[in-house]
Amino acid sequence: PHPPRPSPPPPHAPHPPRPPETLLPPPLPESRLADARNRANQMRPVVVQSSADFYFAKARALGMYNSGRNQLTSDLLDQWSKGNVRQQHAAQYGRALQAMEASKYDEARKTLQPLLSAEPNNAWYLDLATDIDLGQKRANDAINRLKNARDLRVNPVLQLNLANAYLQGGQPKAAETILNRYTFSHKDDGNGWDLLAQAEAALNNRDQELAARAESYALAGRLDQAISLLSSASAQAKLGSQQQARYDARIDQLRQLQERFKPYTKM
Repeated sequence: PHPPRPSPPPPHAPHPPRPPETLLPPPLPESRLADARNRANQMRPVVVQSSADFYFAKARALGMYNSGRNQLTSDLLDQWSKGNVRQQHAAQYGRALQAMEASKYDEARKTLQPLLSAEPNNAWYLDLATDIDLGQKRANDAINRLKNARDLRVNPVLQLNLANAYLQGGQPKAAETILNRYTFSHKDDGNGWDLLAQAEAALNNRDQELAARAESYALAGRLDQAISLLSSASAQAKLGSQQQARYDARIDQLRQLQERFKPYTKM
């Protein structure tokens, strides 16, 4: 015998009936709506205070990486100089930055100095002061200022500045000490690896220079080049040393990463 046919699906349920009027909320009278609008209009608008860091960052980005219409113009600085205190400071900072970029170091220093004297621990001012010092081959001035910076231990920008100042001042060993610690804590910052490679090159530590450059390539996703440099570093390290084992372990890590990315590289 044939199996019983499945029963047809039930017809679509009709839309639920409208609930009784007693269960519906009463419509708001126009007077209530007008009252709500009046109270909303009487509320004070929220004013978001402008951030000094925003203006400093904008000035630095436009001043150092300008292209096309995105430039640190005199019109923009004039506009800021007529604004609030934060904008006025950013305008003065921007003018010092412009002078530094034009290699007018004395003018840049003179423009920046009042700001730096008023806020000697401002990282933006310290960063620019370091650029000016290094531009004038005054690395020791930069080193002394940065070593005494209040936030040196917690501010990575100041740490990189100090390492760079040591490097430019012919003290690669001091730079290496800072950068080994820095790259351990900030593995994803290519600037740290680049400076560490320079420090190791100055110290003639060829294997460590290659390893640092390999990390820069790895951050850029160029894993083949990174593995090649690490292989060269491993070959130059002492046979059976802990350093060689570390390079070989890193090569294994990067090869595993390559395998994970293979399905995406073929697309």
